[in-house]
Order: sequence, then structure tokens, then C-alpha cells
Amino acid sequence: MIVTRLIGGLGNQLFQYAFGHSLARSTYQTLLIDDSAFEEYRLHPLAIDHFNISANRLSGADHSRVPGKFRRTPVGRALDHVSRRIVPGYEGALPVRREKPFGFRESLLNPERDLYLDGYWQSEKFFPGLRDSLREEFRLKEKPSTTTQKLSSQMTDENSVAIHVRRGDYVTSAKAKQIYRTLNADYYRSCLLDLAARETGLKLYLFSNDVPWCEANLDVGIPFTPVQHTDGQTAHEDLHLIAQCRHVVIANSTFSWWGAYLGRPHSSRRVYYPEPWFHPGTLDGSAMGCEDWVSEASLADHSSTENARRAA
Repeated sequence: MIVTRLIGGLGNQLFQYAFGHSLARSTYQTLLIDDSAFEEYRLHPLAIDHFNISANRLSGADHSRVPGKFRRTPVGRALDHVSRRIVPGYEGALPVRREKPFGFRESLLNPERDLYLDGYWQSEKFFPGLRDSLREEFRLKEKPSTTTQKLSSQMTDENSVAIHVRRGDYVTSAKAKQIYRTLNADYYRSCLLDLAARETGLKLYLFSNDVPWCEANLDVGIPFTPVQHTDGQTAHEDLHLIAQCRHVVIANSTFSWWGAYLGRPHSSRRVYYPEPWFHPGTLDGSAMGCEDWVSEASLADHSSTENARRAA
């Protein structure tokens, strides 16, 4: 069996599931979910149940295979030791595959049987070639709200652009600011201007926890519609909406990363992502972008080349 530990917000949960899904498929094993961390974790809700996932949760018997460090209670952490002594045929705790340090490494893809996965696994390289499969796994399980259905229909019919601007904790939390770049208006404006130079009839849909800042700083002549019902309880519907848009400008956020990754294919589709993802010298975000996406760094290089050409 492959057991994947879920922790964090919606985007993190999807990455953790996706890597487990990939390893289970490649080794012909069953994928099981360990969501026991959410019994004490309060920063984000467990949200993966909103999707059409095929994996089951750990059963009572399977919980005995969870490594002691990840048991929910001190009593549970002692279960492995007791089980080894009194349960005939007990196989012991699963070996742990831990993503430490953060970031993609080829060795983490090694196919093995019976693993417990502990990490964030934030790169498409952890689940290559599975976009269609994951689109099915992460399809909404229930019909979305009337508002979401109406917006989804509009986005599908238009030359729509989803833009995700995450400020909030990225601006106010000292801990978050040490790791995550606070993306300024220049990043978003350069992405939108590049897209506007290639496409016509663009309709911009804004997903943000700071709409006034966006209205004051991101006007590039493209009308935009704030998607106002973004909150922790509707994150799954908001992610679904981002995926309906033809183009996406993401933040350095796993939430909009998944909205872009699960988006509907289109010949002219462009997805823009920030690079670097984290502050240099903190975490390794070099594998965050997908091959068919447009990096912030490439836009800067193009702009420098154009300026040099004009000066000549």
C-alpha cells in the first residue's frame, strides 16, 4: 500500500494526493489517505472530500502500519510496539519517504512497495503524464452553487483570464514574508500586458483577498470582474472556476497552481507563474513551473532583449 499524509491548505492536499496517486499507479498498489493530522490542525479545513477522488481512508487495521511519529495520540504511537509483540503476522510500520529538504529530486520517484509519504511534493515532476487522470480525480463531486455555475458558463464561452492575487498573510505574517515573495504590481502588469499583446477580447476574473489593492494597482485597460465569494469554505469552487478560464496568471500559491494545472486545454492558452517562487536562499522552488507555462523570468528576459533592440 501507499499511504499519503494530508496536511495544509487545499493546494497542499492536492499535491500530496497527486504524488501518492502517481506512485500507487506506477507500482500497482492501493492508495490510502491519512488525514488524521486534521484532528489537531486548525489553519485550514480538510477539503479533498469535495473532489471525485478514488482513494480510500486508512481503515482501523491499516492505522497500525502508520509510523509512530504520525500517530494521533501517545497511545496510538505505542500501538506499533505492542502490535509487533502480540499480533501474528504483523508487518510493522511502513517505511517513510520524506521530502527533506523541500524540492524535487529524481530519487524521490523510486518505485517501492509499502510506503508512507510525508512531504509537500510541489512540482508536476512528482506526477508526470497524469494531468488527464488528475483532472478526473479532482473533478467536483457535487454540483457547485448557482453562482459558480453561472460564472463557469461565462468563463468557458469567453476569452477569459483568471488572475490570482494573494496578499493577506503574505503581507502581514512575518513568518510567511521570510519565505514567500510578496508579488508586486509589476509582475501582474507584465503578465497581463504580454497577454493583451497576443489576444483580443480578454475578460479578466480576479481572485484575491485584497480587491481594493488590485483595483488601485492592476488597471491595464482590461475590464475585470472580482470573484467575491472566495473564502476557505468555497476554495474548491474557486479552484474549479480558475480551471474554466482560458488563461491564468497565478500567484506563488499552490491554490492557483492547481487551478491552472487542471484547466481546460486550448491552443492559445497561456499560464504565467512567478519565478523565483520563494525568496532566494529559503526553499527550492525551481521545479514549480510546468513546461508549457510562461515564467516571470522569461518575460523579464524578453523585455530586456526588446529594450536593447530598440536602443540599437
